[in-house]
Amino acid sequence: MRRAVTRRGLAALAALAGIAALAPEAPAAAMPVPADAIVLDRTGGFAGSRDSFLVDGSTVGGQRARRLAAGPGFRRLRGSYQPADTCCDRYAYRLTVTYRGGYRKTISTIQGATAPRVLWQVIAEVERVGVRTSRTA
Repeated sequence: MRRAVTRRGLAALAALAGIAALAPEAPAAAMPVPADAIVLDRTGGFAGSRDSFLVDGSTVGGQRARRLAAGPGFRRLRGSYQPADTCCDRYAYRLTVTYRGGYRKTISTIQGATAPRVLWQVIAEVERVGVRTSRTA
């Protein structure tokens, strides 16, 4: 009797494994969606400058910024991180990430604001390797 139960159990397990092999992979929402482009608009500072930086697939060294922006920690960020005191000679940042499929995420912050580390990492990487698209003082 015990042997019959074991055979039935193995047959059921094999059938489930066959069904699982035919099932689709993880849903698209669970998979990371690549960041196609990142635009950082930086304004203010002591000189009142206005700069824009672009990182896309052709940017040398831009893979890290795009990988960070595609990660789940970045994608969960709020749209704004502002300090209690917005006064005086700080840079204001607006970061816009475009993902494959056309989805966009925009986050605004000010230098010195309390924000998750991944936001500051993406900003620093884009400033470091991004192509400056405009500059006016």
